[in-house]
Amino acid sequence: MPGEVETWKARDRISGRKRPPHEAAWAALGLLRSRRGAEAADAALKAGAAGAVAAAAGLADWQYTNGRERRLGLVHALANGTALALTLASIGLRRRGHRAEGRALSAAGWACMALGGYLGGHLVYRRRVGVDHADHSPKPRDFVPVLPLAELAEDRPRRVEVWDPALRQEVGVVLVRHGGRVYALGARCSHMGGPLDEGWVLEGRLVCPWHGSRYPLGTGCPASGPSTAPQPRYAVGVRDGMVELRRVPEPGEEAVFPEDVAQAAAGKETGGIPLARRAEEVLTELHDLLRGLFARIEALPPGNPERRDLLRTLASELEIHEYVEDHLFYPAVRAVSDDVAIAHSEHRQLSDLLTMTLKLDTASPEFGAHLRALRAAVEHHAGSEERSMFVHAARLGEARLRALGRELEAMLEEQRTSRFRRAFRELKIGLLEGVRRKGW
Repeated sequence: MPGEVETWKARDRISGRKRPPHEAAWAALGLLRSRRGAEAADAALKAGAAGAVAAAAGLADWQYTNGRERRLGLVHALANGTALALTLASIGLRRRGHRAEGRALSAAGWACMALGGYLGGHLVYRRRVGVDHADHSPKPRDFVPVLPLAELAEDRPRRVEVWDPALRQEVGVVLVRHGGRVYALGARCSHMGGPLDEGWVLEGRLVCPWHGSRYPLGTGCPASGPSTAPQPRYAVGVRDGMVELRRVPEPGEEAVFPEDVAQAAAGKETGGIPLARRAEEVLTELHDLLRGLFARIEALPPGNPERRDLLRTLASELEIHEYVEDHLFYPAVRAVSDDVAIAHSEHRQLSDLLTMTLKLDTASPEFGAHLRALRAAVEHHAGSEERSMFVHAARLGEARLRALGRELEAMLEEQRTSRFRRAFRELKIGLLEGVRRKGW
């Protein structure tokens, strides 16, 4: 904006006005009464005011609340409404040329909007207003008997429960016999958790007794009512007079079913490659190496410089461990284990703890505390894999596990001997330590 700045300088020379130092600095940066900047600010305010109309959708959830949630929702709406009113008033003042007053109202509007945003987040994340309340357990994976067919009356919802070993609790399912078929949906309404088994069937739809949401029996997707999220669905079969259920996976859901296990075990042969150690044996050996490095570091006195060298070795082995599991082992076992997503999250946790530990002086008490926390996290991760994921991996079959073990050993060797990868890890570790080593 050099042209605008020169224009202001010329006007000041003609009028003899001398600007305060802060205004002169703002003018030099093009921030003082810049026409283009003012137009951009006005456009942003108008866009924000237009977008505020979408907030009215929250009324659909608020009208079904009571007590504390209703009061909080009212204050949330008042704060947002005040923010919108202040913004509209600011736009009006700016159009009439009162830009200073308009900026003051904009600032007040932003403060109200921040308060409204905080209360809205509290309602959603703490009070669980407007979130999906249905039970989304992936169990059961295979058909399990739940109820004799003779006990199901036409159009009379009936609640049964299936056990989820991961949640360690029973998950409710509502059965409905309608038109000669049996349907099964999650028993908790996704809107506010209402008991669908206490509802009724109307025109082939299951009606929630609390707020009237209606779910078609065949799809579980809300047809009307305040609910916007679909109900969990279950495949239904009848064998020897017993109704059997199996969970229907949702789009994008990582769930292992018996046919997935059979396909994973049967579809991957070794192709004549000589067999090696099993994959879990290779990774258990890597886990034991990490455990040994922790023990050696903790056995040294705090002032021993070898602690730093061993810590760098530990960091390098943790990087290798994460790389081979993420790029080879987890993709191979994803079809037979639901623990992969959790393991990825644990890797990120390990990386964060390692970063904090590398920055500390190895002689400080803080280093000892962080090292113990890192060791506990590594032990938890390794123990979880050895107790759960490695057991699931056995479904791949002996031949596939040994072929995978050979691939893991080859990748470990490549990671440890490649000069490029070794230099990259050393550079990364050095940067995390905050140390400038000679030659970098």
